[in-house]
Amino acid sequence: MNVPGYRTIEHLSRTRRLDTYEVWSEERACSCVAKTLRPDRRDDERARAALEHEGRLLMEFTHPHVVRGYELIRDPELVVVMETLDGETLAHLIDRHPGGLEAGEVAWLGIHLASALHYLHGRGLLHLDVKAANVVAAGGRAKLIDLSIARPPGR
Repeated sequence: MNVPGYRTIEHLSRTRRLDTYEVWSEERACSCVAKTLRPDRRDDERARAALEHEGRLLMEFTHPHVVRGYELIRDPELVVVMETLDGETLAHLIDRHPGGLEAGEVAWLGIHLASALHYLHGRGLLHLDVKAANVVAAGGRAKLIDLSIARPPGR
């Protein structure tokens, strides 16, 4: 990733359409997460529209249980910069605890997710991809990530 004001620390993941990086923000003097289109997908208009859609939503919404968006960069490449979240995905937590999570922890995570979804619904959006891999949990707190396919309710 090559965007002014950000230094790539490490490549975190690659999906069908996106690369995700840990980056250092010179302006914020902190680590951030940056999503960008994979080099072989930069001409994919659907992927570009989904990433831009997610960036706009993250910049617009502020809730303690929804990942915070810092910046939507369109040049020289499309990049969404977000807060770095400590912890791990709920999917990883479940894998690490085959006997299940403690009831109290599950209850708190559920309350946090319900709060995030209530907030999004109040703004006329459905997340449409709530799953364990899209929840980051740390210290008994949950944050919902990946708003790339969030949409208003349809028929």
